[in-house]
Amino acid sequence: MASASTFCLLLVVALADSASSTRRTLRSWVNPGCDEQCRERNVTTLYLRADGPNDTLHYLWDFVGTPSVLLALTPPSAWLNITWDDYLARRGNSLSFSEKPAYSFGIIINKIIEFNDVNDTALINTADVTNTNVLRTEYFNWRRVSLSQKSEFVYLDMEGNSYHDTAKNISRYGSIKLSVKYFAALKRKYRYPPVVSRLYLTRFKSLSFACQLRGFCTIDHSDMVPHMLHTENSTQVDIILDHIQTNRTFSNSRFAIELLAVGGGDPEIPLFVDPKKSLDDEHTPGIFEVVEVRTPPYREVMDALNAGSYLQWRPVSYNSASRDVTSSTETMQYPPKQVFNHTSAIKNSMLYCYYGEAVDDLLLQKLVVSLGSKGDGFYKRTSYLTWTFMIGYGTPPEERFSYLVIMIISIGIGLPLLIMIITGLYLCIRRMPKQHGNVYLSR
Repeated sequence: MASASTFCLLLVVALADSASSTRRTLRSWVNPGCDEQCRERNVTTLYLRADGPNDTLHYLWDFVGTPSVLLALTPPSAWLNITWDDYLARRGNSLSFSEKPAYSFGIIINKIIEFNDVNDTALINTADVTNTNVLRTEYFNWRRVSLSQKSEFVYLDMEGNSYHDTAKNISRYGSIKLSVKYFAALKRKYRYPPVVSRLYLTRFKSLSFACQLRGFCTIDHSDMVPHMLHTENSTQVDIILDHIQTNRTFSNSRFAIELLAVGGGDPEIPLFVDPKKSLDDEHTPGIFEVVEVRTPPYREVMDALNAGSYLQWRPVSYNSASRDVTSSTETMQYPPKQVFNHTSAIKNSMLYCYYGEAVDDLLLQKLVVSLGSKGDGFYKRTSYLTWTFMIGYGTPPEERFSYLVIMIISIGIGLPLLIMIITGLYLCIRRMPKQHGNVYLSR
């Protein structure tokens, strides 16, 4: 009886949570308003518009120069405007909205940093300049491999080949593959506990640096390890370094990834980095921590917890495609640093097209995350590494025990307690007639 009641209660709560999630209507365009010119230059700018009941989230993924993403929150009546001649020439203010966004934020996947870890510390800040190489993502030749646009989701597969740094005359074999996914419709499979969003991973077998991006429509854990918790206002980025050619002079190569955070927030305050401990490793076995990076609030906004955007990830990387506990290694994040040459830092990205010279007065900071831990055999051991993180707007979601775990705990605690109560009542009832009988005989 108690178990059935617990089951029903948890089911009602789960369905209530699902129903309370914000539902957004998704529309998407590739190179909106640009036809022949974009086809000739093999341009890919993906525009996603997610309309909610009170606002609209605009996402733009751009591969003209340095891969970047722009998130903007506007009223539902706002529309995107692109002046394509200026946009392709990377001129400022060639990208705008018909109404000023209430908030905007951007991320640039700026560099892949290779460093020679001669002392096996797994720390990039201990490597000197001679033991460091930088691969800039803008020097890959990007092409669109496949595109699927539905009312429920958008899928885009990009591939970057023929890396060649013209300034340093550095070339590398292999490719960068970016898979962009955004889901807007609620997918529900009725089992216990209810699963409200199922996304499927595309696997690449060629030599590559792969980056997979996903959007979600509700609160749930991603089906892809490390099973990050997402909301309807977030996108998942999964980066895979698969058989990247390393520097021949480096005996112990490791890799780090540099992101640039641009846009909303007080430019004088560093990004907030908050590693949070958890008691539950149900979704990512052996990992009891979530790293959370939040943008600082504007000067006039006092509530730092509810303002702006965030990044989230678990400090784990996997050195095989199976992504199990035995193939896991660690990641290390470093304190965010301000970038002072704002314009030149984002000049070849879509974010300069949007912010223009105004970027000099905005937040611009770099965040570096290195992959690997001491004693894991370096990158050459498997030539495969991953890093998964979330980009979101608003308050970061907090990990909590799933309904299944709560039910198991409830049964584990409640069942023994119920047995003890029943046993106690049975013993009391059994003793009562015996006591009355003894009193009667004594009389």
